[in-house]
Amino acid sequence: MREAAQRWAIERVLNVARAVLARDPSPPRIRALTARAAPFIARRESFESSEPVAVGEARAWWIQPAGVPPGGVILYFHGGGFIAEARAIHDPLLAAIGRASGARGFMVDYRLAPEHPFPAATEDCFAAWNYLLSSGIDPGRIVFAGDSAGGNLAVVTAMRARDEGMPQPAAIILMSPLLDLTFSGASMERNDGIDPMFRAATMRSIQTYYGTGLDLRDPRLSPLFGRLNGLPPMMLLVGSSELLLDDTLRFAARVAGAKTSVWHGMPHVFPAMRGLAAGDRAIREIGDFIRDNTSAATMGAP
Repeated sequence: MREAAQRWAIERVLNVARAVLARDPSPPRIRALTARAAPFIARRESFESSEPVAVGEARAWWIQPAGVPPGGVILYFHGGGFIAEARAIHDPLLAAIGRASGARGFMVDYRLAPEHPFPAATEDCFAAWNYLLSSGIDPGRIVFAGDSAGGNLAVVTAMRARDEGMPQPAAIILMSPLLDLTFSGASMERNDGIDPMFRAATMRSIQTYYGTGLDLRDPRLSPLFGRLNGLPPMMLLVGSSELLLDDTLRFAARVAGAKTSVWHGMPHVFPAMRGLAAGDRAIREIGDFIRDNTSAATMGAP
């Protein structure tokens, strides 16, 4: 009964936000609604956050779940359509994943569009990967994780590291990833009006804010169209009613051995939302995936 009530409340908040954004999908409106929705949907987790550290032109901070000893590291790329960020949502999500996996998080506060369009965010995320490597952390103890636009940035960062002959992380976790900025997947139309958070027209506004005037099939914008071999093991999660459902399915079909799950009726980035049994189960599965892919390295960690 409690979960049903919480799910109803979440869907109500998301539906209201969807209607408002359909009328005005401007960056100020997106940022304001994200901040207003956070107290109603965000997970509640105990964690400590460090002071920001400089990573290139951006900053980042450590998220240490309470009572979790040092082990692996999760380099996290937050969502928000490349436009918005909500620490009230993403910090506790990262803490929950860290608790489930026995890891601490490193959250990248990359520069946002439209003030800083492509390639600013990609440069900042790559700088964060360089920062961790230069800190002497074994890349076998590090995983990338990202939601929505952050999933895009996680893959783009790994692809660039591969192309420049740099180490890869131990694994990549993608939650409701935005992997095709052309929005050519059939679910953009099929789930328009079903997705509780976005309308298709609202989603397409990201093209103007982040990649205006550019070839949206460029793999640095749409990694779905890139070369996907030579990347680490991947786990992908998505809700069945999402506009971005086909992003996940088409991408996973091109990645050998990808662990992919479609969660019935779950909203965009549902693991970030409190009170959902499916979200709690997804967090546990993410934690197991991280442990499985970092165990050899973390066993020998000091």
